[in-house]
Amino acid sequence: MVYLRISVNRTSEHASIRQQRDDCAELADRLGYTRTIEFVDEAVSAYQDRTRPGYQHLLQQIERSPTATVIVWHLDRLYRQSRELEQLLDLLDSHPVRIESVQGGSFDLNRHEGRLFARQLVSFANYESAHKGARIARAQQHRAGSGLWHGRAAYGYLPGGRVHATQSGVVQRIVDDYLVGISASTIARELTAAGLPSPTGQPSWGETTIRSILRSDRLHRRRLDRSRQAEVPGQWDPIITPDESMLIQAFLIAPRRDAARSSSSLLGGIARCSSCGNRLVAGVTSRGRRVYSCRSASEHCNARVADADYMNLVVESRVLAEIEQHTITSDRLADLNSLLIGLRSAREQLRTLSAAFGGGDLDRPAYLDQRRHPIAAIKSHAVDLAAHSSHRLLSTGADALRQRWKTASLSFRRALICAILTASAAEDRSRAVTMLRPTVGASDSSLFKIPES
Repeated sequence: MVYLRISVNRTSEHASIRQQRDDCAELADRLGYTRTIEFVDEAVSAYQDRTRPGYQHLLQQIERSPTATVIVWHLDRLYRQSRELEQLLDLLDSHPVRIESVQGGSFDLNRHEGRLFARQLVSFANYESAHKGARIARAQQHRAGSGLWHGRAAYGYLPGGRVHATQSGVVQRIVDDYLVGISASTIARELTAAGLPSPTGQPSWGETTIRSILRSDRLHRRRLDRSRQAEVPGQWDPIITPDESMLIQAFLIAPRRDAARSSSSLLGGIARCSSCGNRLVAGVTSRGRRVYSCRSASEHCNARVADADYMNLVVESRVLAEIEQHTITSDRLADLNSLLIGLRSAREQLRTLSAAFGGGDLDRPAYLDQRRHPIAAIKSHAVDLAAHSSHRLLSTGADALRQRWKTASLSFRRALICAILTASAAEDRSRAVTMLRPTVGASDSSLFKIPES
């Protein structure tokens, strides 16, 4: 019987599986064994508390054999824990086994001398593993404190932190779409439709994958120094700018909702009724006519329905005509670092309050009352974030936006409409919250005024 094991799947470990197999086969041939049974554990450590299927099958085979010879490349391939050795020795009390190793020679575990040597060897191997683990942990701690790359390649990066030429372009596309207000689920669908392979190599992308990329420490070039419990700036190549990094982190706390809202229509969920202010929803009449209507029209509102196709054409023509008239200058934008700090503080307050309420330290009225301030802060910061998103999109240029509109997805068109409304609201801060949720038919929003039908 031949047992092969390698801790990690790399050739720098003592010997690769192929090398171990060749050396063990040569030893078996010298010992006169023409037929062998092979048991393999690849990328499984014997030092850590992990199940080794190949090793367990080897023990089962020994139980079924009256006598056996086990050939290994080195004894530390077979076991590195004292309890594993004792388990094997208990089995050998009734099943004589001889161990032959390429490196280290042979010894008989059925004799006291052989068992003494085995126990000494496993003690040294256990010490070596623990000492090696401590060295690696200290080296990783030093790398973390220095902000150096760690681990394998990540999507968008090559090993060592070098930017992947093709994948980094996909990451930048994800970031660009997300920061103008397109939802992660929509981005995933569009990447799948474009035929771009996902990080797993599959043709299908998921919302979880998109969010994982957006939250990635590697994307934001940061490492956690656990000894100080502090973030350290990463020293590898950047894919995105520091401002983009802060915007992503802020939007993950307070995401935009109008452009990202799932809809199969251009204005559904964005537009609002001019009479009652509720959102307009898209629908189809019994005659197949596509319309926008108010949710509460039957109860509190007498607003008429608007023909959706005609309304979409009106809005589209006015959006394309007025792109150049709506911009947000940089001096009107809130400081990104202050926004991110404020959002993190508000989120932490909500977590603290939730923990206090869950632990019985706050009753429900007190909990709801104290939540108002951090929630109001998040909503206020969301207005400022929407201005950043609008500035980012509209700064692309009118000609480029008109050209992209021709082939753009519905989500992008909705994002552009919200960007124009945000830019309009930036001129009058008192109306910002209202304009971020635009009102169709309102006297102060001629861009989206529904014509009489």
